[in-house]
Amino acid sequence: MLIPRRSPWRPQPKVEFEPAPDYDKNAAWLRERLAQYGGDIYFSAGEADPELYARVEEDLTRAKDRHNADIHMLAGPVISIPAVDGLKKEQQGRAYLSPVVRLAKEEKISLYPSDKRLPQTFELFIDIDTGHVQEPCLPGEKPVAGSFFYNWWIQIAEYELLVNQARFSKKPVTKDFTEHFLFLTEGEIADLRKWAASKGKDVMKIDLATCREFWGEYSQ
Repeated sequence: MLIPRRSPWRPQPKVEFEPAPDYDKNAAWLRERLAQYGGDIYFSAGEADPELYARVEEDLTRAKDRHNADIHMLAGPVISIPAVDGLKKEQQGRAYLSPVVRLAKEEKISLYPSDKRLPQTFELFIDIDTGHVQEPCLPGEKPVAGSFFYNWWIQIAEYELLVNQARFSKKPVTKDFTEHFLFLTEGEIADLRKWAASKGKDVMKIDLATCREFWGEYSQ
């Protein structure tokens, strides 16, 4: 039975530091909780790295279908896609290479486009005050450290606010994904970082207009 938030009988908070994040550990942590809990689940996903989300795509679907989880994800403006054979430059054909786009299309998650990239990624299980938060990193790069928080509502509320600010100002995207995101491979994201830096732009807070300006030059 879940203990109500802010109850005096809640377990003591604790934190586990993560000196070297990896996809398998992150996916296993998510699977364990997605199999048990519904309620509100919030993600700040950055580029929504397919290396992670392909691992938990089915788990997110089951959490929605079996536990009625309400999964909110803030991502973009760049969405990362795998560099598959025959990949073309046209954005329209790229969107469904992303696991989070597939989930959003089927309305298993609510996917919100970030006006500017949030440099920090996290996954929050709101009803149990538990989350995984990783250190800020550049677009397309991997965080070098992170932390797992348990029963720590003050810490979780701080990150929850970032997603709610986007949730309450826009509708989730379920179609026409190329109007809201730019879909790039890992190599193309690295080129975007270099291009943005050469233009004197803040790479940590890159917006969709900047991404489209880059793509207009890059894809010619």
